[in-house]
Amino acid sequence: MNRLCIALYGIGLLALASTAASAEVVVASPTGKFTNDGPTNASGPGVGFDRWFANNVRAGGSVGITTTYANNGNGSLEFSGPANAKADFEYYFSAANQFNLSDLTGLSFDYLRSDSSTAAAWLAPAIRLAVTNGTNSGYLVYENVYNGVQVTPVNSFVSQDVTSAKVWGTGNLPGAFSEYGRTFADWNTLLPNLRVTALSVGIGSGWNGSFSGAVDRVSYSVNGNNTTFNFEAATPAVPEPSTWMMLVLGFGVIGYAMRRKTVLRYV
Repeated sequence: MNRLCIALYGIGLLALASTAASAEVVVASPTGKFTNDGPTNASGPGVGFDRWFANNVRAGGSVGITTTYANNGNGSLEFSGPANAKADFEYYFSAANQFNLSDLTGLSFDYLRSDSSTAAAWLAPAIRLAVTNGTNSGYLVYENVYNGVQVTPVNSFVSQDVTSAKVWGTGNLPGAFSEYGRTFADWNTLLPNLRVTALSVGIGSGWNGSFSGAVDRVSYSVNGNNTTFNFEAATPAVPEPSTWMMLVLGFGVIGYAMRRKTVLRYV
């Protein structure tokens, strides 16, 4: 192997090393919005592990991947609903892909609130981690209002890092629905054996007005290894040159047949 090959080989290894700790996953399914007008929670298509799906949708809530609020591509995860509606989009980790909360080194997402929303100004999509230690289980929830945001910007995406933010607990976690000042580090100290079983983003549940907006680029890091979910509307694949030639030839045959048919019709 000559020096040039060695150098290029070394550059290749460096490139692999630099990208190994970061992955972007394009999420294009399930497609379309899922809506449930009923009063009880419903799940959309695609329910399963290691995939995103609509969940806890009720009272007119709606969620799905659309092009309404494009961000970093042609789409995002659109949310909407009248007062008191609810809609979540969730990703449940299979047992092999769950991780310790103490190994979480980053959590962020992009969110947008439309100016058509009538819900209180501090309300915006939330991001959550489902956690359990076998005895205590619930969500750890980030919301703007408990982190000093009284007026949410409208009509543009906000990139929010919540790694060190205040999160509150649900379920039977200590101080559930009453303690709003703990960070993930505080939760690690309080319950050191918590495991993360799901990612969740969503709107609603008791909101006093309608909401329209979106979420995109949900990102989490475990021991420095980052995964970002980029929600995009599916687009038709661009045909290969050989496919284009087949299409052109096909259209030519169709055109000839149509011309022949026309001549025969009017003779």
